[in-house]
Amino acid sequence: MPARNLYVQPVADAVLAELERLRRQAVGRVAQRAHMVLLSLRGKTVAEIADTFGCGEDVVRTWLHRFERRGEQAVATALGDLPRSGRPPKDPLAGHIIDAQAGQSPPCFGLLASCWTVALLAMHLATVFGVVLTPSTVRRYLHRWDWRWGRPKHTLANVRRDRRRQDPDRPAKLARLARVRAWARAMPDLLHLVFVDETDLCLLPVLRSCWHKRGRQTEVPTPGFANPKRTLFGALDLVTGRWLFRAEVGRRSAHFEALLTELEAAFPTGLIVIALDSAPAHTAKRIRRWVAAHPRVRLLWLPKYSAHECNPVERIWGHLKAKVAANRYYGQIERLVEAAERFFHELTPEELRRLAGGDDAPEFLQVA
Repeated sequence: MPARNLYVQPVADAVLAELERLRRQAVGRVAQRAHMVLLSLRGKTVAEIADTFGCGEDVVRTWLHRFERRGEQAVATALGDLPRSGRPPKDPLAGHIIDAQAGQSPPCFGLLASCWTVALLAMHLATVFGVVLTPSTVRRYLHRWDWRWGRPKHTLANVRRDRRRQDPDRPAKLARLARVRAWARAMPDLLHLVFVDETDLCLLPVLRSCWHKRGRQTEVPTPGFANPKRTLFGALDLVTGRWLFRAEVGRRSAHFEALLTELEAAFPTGLIVIALDSAPAHTAKRIRRWVAAHPRVRLLWLPKYSAHECNPVERIWGHLKAKVAANRYYGQIERLVEAAERFFHELTPEELRRLAGGDDAPEFLQVA
C-alpha cells in the first residue's frame, strides 16, 4: 500500500533546502530525522529507512507524521524534541529543608560563619540531614524558594530594646485615650479630642520612587549646602475632621503656645483635650504655666517611644510630603510652604479624616 511505502508528499524547494541544511548542520537526532524525511521523499519505504538507521518502524512513522502535520511551523520545530520535565528530584523535601535552614543563621547550629554560602549550606545539609546535593543544586533550590544573594542593610539592634525603650505606662495611657475618644464621640459639643504634632519641611526634596526610563534615572535638583526649613504645627479633631496648622521658623515652646491659643479660640465651648507626645516644646515650663492659666485645655500624653504609631497627624504629614515635597525642588522655602498651605486648603474634613485613618485608624481608639 502506498501509505506503507511513502508517507511524505512532495514539498517545495525551500523545504527541501531546509531539510538538507538540517541533515548537514543540525546536532544529534534532528539531523537524523531530517535524513529520514529526505529518504522518504526519494521513495524509500518505512522498512528500508528503519533498517538504515537501526530503529523501529514506529519511530520512522512518528517523525514522518510529525513532518506532515507541521502546518505553518518551521521544519526544525517539527523535527525538534518536545519539552521535557527533567529527572525528578532525589529528595522531594529538599527544597523545604533548604528554605527552613536558610532562614536561620549558621551560629544557630554552632557554626562560626555569620551567613550562609551555598557550599556551607550544602555541607550542613549532608552532615545534619544526610541530603547530599551539589552547591549548584542548592543554589537552584534557593532561587526557586525566592532567596536572592544581596547586600544586607543596617537596622537598630533590638537587644533588650523593648525593655529599654518602652513606656511602662503605655497600657494605661492607651486605655485613657480610648475613654476620652469615646466621650468625644458621645459628647462632641462638650469635649473635643485634638491630636497635635509637628514636622519639618526642608528645601532639600524628599525622594520617593517614581517611573523613569531604563538607564535614565530621574534627577532632582538640590539646594547645595544651604537647606532652609520650616516647622509645621498641626492639630486634628479626629471626630469632626477639623484641621488647624501653623508654619513657624523653628519648633520652640513659644510657637507651640501660639498653636494652643489658636486652638482655644477655634473651640470656644467645651473641654479641649490635646493628645501629644513628650517633645521638648510640649513639656517646657512655659507651656505648663499656659495650661494652668487656661482650665478648658487639658494635655493627654501619648505613650513614649511610640507616639508616631498613636498619633494620626503623623499620617497626614506623610501624605503631605508624598504629594507636595517629594521629588520636586521649589527653589525657595516660602514656595514650598505655600504649596503645603494649598494642599491643606483643598482638603475637606472628610478627606482629612480619611488620610488620618478615620475611625479605623489607631486600633486602640476604636470604640465598641
